[in-house]
Amino acid sequence: MSATPTTIFAATPTAPPAPSHDTGLLAADVPIGTMRMLEVDGHRICLVRTADGFHAVDHACPHEGYGLTQGELDGNLLTCVWHNWKFRVTDGACVQGEEGVQSHPVDVTPAGNVRVTVTRPDPELQRPRLTASLRSGIENEYTGQVARDVVRLLKASTDPGQLIWEAIAHGAPRAEFGWGHSVASATDCLAMVDLYEGDHRALPIVQGIMGIAESERGRQVNVLPDSADPKTASERAFRAAVEAEQLAEAQSYVLAAIERGDGPHDLRPWFSAVVSDHHLSYGHGAIYSQKAFELLDMIGWDRAATVLPHLVPTLVFGTREDKLPYMRPFTKALGATDLASLADADLDTYWHDDGRLLGALLGNDRAGLVDAAATALRIGAGVDGLLDVVVQAVSERMLRYDTSGEFDFADDFGWLDITHGLTYANAVRWHHREAVDHGGGTTPDMVRLALFTAFLAQWTGRHEWHTSVGEREEVRPLAPDLTTYGEELQRQSLLDGSSAFIVHAHAVKTSRAASIEATRLGSALPLDATARFLAAPKLERFVAATVERSIDFLNGRAQRD
Repeated sequence: MSATPTTIFAATPTAPPAPSHDTGLLAADVPIGTMRMLEVDGHRICLVRTADGFHAVDHACPHEGYGLTQGELDGNLLTCVWHNWKFRVTDGACVQGEEGVQSHPVDVTPAGNVRVTVTRPDPELQRPRLTASLRSGIENEYTGQVARDVVRLLKASTDPGQLIWEAIAHGAPRAEFGWGHSVASATDCLAMVDLYEGDHRALPIVQGIMGIAESERGRQVNVLPDSADPKTASERAFRAAVEAEQLAEAQSYVLAAIERGDGPHDLRPWFSAVVSDHHLSYGHGAIYSQKAFELLDMIGWDRAATVLPHLVPTLVFGTREDKLPYMRPFTKALGATDLASLADADLDTYWHDDGRLLGALLGNDRAGLVDAAATALRIGAGVDGLLDVVVQAVSERMLRYDTSGEFDFADDFGWLDITHGLTYANAVRWHHREAVDHGGGTTPDMVRLALFTAFLAQWTGRHEWHTSVGEREEVRPLAPDLTTYGEELQRQSLLDGSSAFIVHAHAVKTSRAASIEATRLGSALPLDATARFLAAPKLERFVAATVERSIDFLNGRAQRD
């Protein structure tokens, strides 16, 4: 760690002192300038004698738990030699490092007996200090400090949503181009807390927090505009402002709507409409909007004025993929399709794909895909039925992906591109279900959005168009039930199997989307596909690939389609 001292953290406030305990030592047994490790009332204590007298602090260094009696004492300054954290033994304050160590009163009886009163933190008294410390840990990206504070705050009965909120409040306003992977991943991590009990609930919480701390460290707060006149704030005005890339105007409409009392069911259609206008940033627009509203469901709508306006830049500046050359065959066919008639088509609850839609999704005819998807909708598939087949197709892609292509730097395509087909479909299913439940039916916007997922499902196969495709790989036998299997994969996604945060974020959101979709389909296929993704070799840092592609670019070699 850096040798530069950090902010001094004072010792923890405590409950009224407990009775003192005889250490079994006489003062004469402990020379000045020495330390002893003692166990007092089941608590390991570092007893120190300096020229000022006797002092006692917790024996374990807060950093990684090494014993402080193995450290070096210089006057009243105790240094943990493992990582150079330094503490004042008089009060336990940290003068270099991240966190202080608990101190304990020491007294010497007239007979010379050394007695220690073990002071244990009172959860209610320490909560404000720990919350302030957590905020500092987030700001400085101190994983250890964040982890310790989260565990202690959970012990103090702090709601997990409040802990995630501390990171959201820090990160959302600092995101350079709006809502990103880190804040969206925190939503999924919060949803995974119920997979754990007791102190272990800290794992998904800290994972969610640290993604934000890593991504937004050192960034400045993006100041929001004043809210618009509430009379002018409408879905139509918001949609037009986003389309025109008028960021401040679009944000001002969202703020005005929140201030006039609009709730989630009033504003969700605004965002669903905007993300249906384009195949936006490879599906990220729909995914991040889903995560924003899911997060607010968990932490409270009163946080909407922080969450939603800072999502807007993602939508305003996101790539409109449907305007790019690679999508022209699909976009042209989509433009000739009557979306309103598809939205009005009767739903056939007995509909199932006869193989034609799946075949189109697994093929490479971008224009023909629109016809196959539209035909399915006309004969009763409905948006959910279409999405079911999309999920099946993407899962098949994931199961047969040739992982050697992950390191083919001439092809800017890999695992993360394929997994988007699954998470995009899950997000669009959420948008559609919200529209049906609160708007009364399927709309042309939702049909268009579903067709975009069909395109992406087909596009996830573009690596196969240049390579031979192996047989589907069976990863593991079916677990006893889909819920157990899905929960297992969600836990696995949190275990630091990825060295780069962006890969970790995709593991988290893919495992959760796969669990939801597997339950919807009644099939382990999305879970098998995700298990293979989690276990497979993956490109993590992207430096070598970026250098290779830069060389190609500067030498006039174009990306292949």
